[in-house]
Amino acid sequence: MKNLLNIDELSTEQKLGMLMCARYFHPNDKENLEYTLELIKNHSLGCVQVPLSQLDVMKEVLAVADYPIIIITDMEMGYPNGKLPKIPLMALAACDNDEYYRAFARGTIYEARLDGYNSMWGPVLDVLQSDGPCSVHRHFSDDPMRVARAAELMAEVCAQNNFLTCGKHYPGGEAVTIDLHMTNTPSDVSKESIINLDLVPYEYLMGKGLLPSIMTSHRVIRDIDPEHPASLSKKVNDIIRDMGFDGLCFTDSMAMMAILQDWGEENILGLAVAAGNDIVLPNYRSTNKQSFEMLKKNYYDGAFSEERLNEAVSRVLAVQQMLGSAPDSCEFTDADRIALDNVAKDCITAITDDGVTAALDTNNKKLFVILTDNKTSKEIAGEVCFGKWYNPYNIADKIRQEFPNSDIEFFPEFPSATDNERVLLAATKHSEVVFITYCATGPYLGTDCLTRRAEYVINSLIMSGKVSAVLHFGNPFAVKPLLHTPRRLFGYMMPDSQLHAIDVLSGKLEAKGTLPFKIDFE
Repeated sequence: MKNLLNIDELSTEQKLGMLMCARYFHPNDKENLEYTLELIKNHSLGCVQVPLSQLDVMKEVLAVADYPIIIITDMEMGYPNGKLPKIPLMALAACDNDEYYRAFARGTIYEARLDGYNSMWGPVLDVLQSDGPCSVHRHFSDDPMRVARAAELMAEVCAQNNFLTCGKHYPGGEAVTIDLHMTNTPSDVSKESIINLDLVPYEYLMGKGLLPSIMTSHRVIRDIDPEHPASLSKKVNDIIRDMGFDGLCFTDSMAMMAILQDWGEENILGLAVAAGNDIVLPNYRSTNKQSFEMLKKNYYDGAFSEERLNEAVSRVLAVQQMLGSAPDSCEFTDADRIALDNVAKDCITAITDDGVTAALDTNNKKLFVILTDNKTSKEIAGEVCFGKWYNPYNIADKIRQEFPNSDIEFFPEFPSATDNERVLLAATKHSEVVFITYCATGPYLGTDCLTRRAEYVINSLIMSGKVSAVLHFGNPFAVKPLLHTPRRLFGYMMPDSQLHAIDVLSGKLEAKGTLPFKIDFE
């Protein structure tokens, strides 16, 4: 067991270091790495977000840390560097299987611990209230108790393994269709709604003893504090504290434009601590030395009191004590592995007209129109996405196997006039058309929907009466602008789901999934 730090033996600067998560690790900046390792050697760092692409840094951190420092990253869809399936929460929720939730948690811990991580930011406790970019795939449901129950199943496994979880993004209030990575738009959700809807999962987990930490968002809730984002608002943070929460509180990333555009960088770390946050996530574009110097200056300039400092450090040390008694590994069974593999097929969801099956006649000749990217943009594989997951060519090969008499046209997501004419002309030679669509998602994209051009072509053929089905991968809200079709199928965002969904269309597989959100497609 590693050494446990005693707050009475820490200097002021050591205490201040406990409030920071080191996040900057440029591969060519050896000076920054050495500085960070010295902070750890001197017991002057509470938390580190080791880059997933630089696990050599992990080895050096583990070599010098003689206390249970928090080593953390986002694991919303499983451990990003692992070999197990990466599962968006909406796909997991579409299966709504208790054992799948537990297997997901066990697999995440098992793989993360092999690389040295002892904590994760997650599960996401946000209650979906509207469509929004870089958002929908990261939700369990629009039902607060369904969110609470899913999170409970995962948090139980993590608690049994002394693996830190972090409920996010407090306090919710997400009825705004804006990506906070890019900008901030105040929410007009009422305080009453926050308490009676958004905080239901938090209160539920608190009652079960399963909420060791939370992450505050940068969203402004005007009805509570019109002047400050939640991450800088004592009024907002006091709500959950008054409900009895005494766990650790992280800020969301201070690199997000929702905070940087309006507040800059020099003073936000101190403001965040003064508001009740215990660990700050500095802008990852600044070196760890720059961030620590800003935090120290904020304190010595009077941004927050010694009492607030000691309160925050006590919470950090309490979490480190828990992590210090964690087992070396997490049991992960063959049954767990099978459960995770099953998610890709069991999540497939079909919404059909009365009397209409999800399956199509495999003998009749059809035109399959498959949406592709334009081969010029790369999907972002940042903190909350896992990169390239959609493969139209694998889908096409599967269609050729299951529907050998049919034809295929590829259709770029940003089509030219020539592309539009080509697809429409091909449809004149068929009495039945099936569209396979997708949308990319990730921070800084701004949208995760179909393009207006693609929508227009699809709707043109729907109006002809030829479109028998739309099969969509990604945000299910993306197909809401489309006119009515007798079949809408959803494969969410898993590579294997793309093949299983074609099996549903061919009648080889039953669509067992249920849409996790209420969406009015009419």
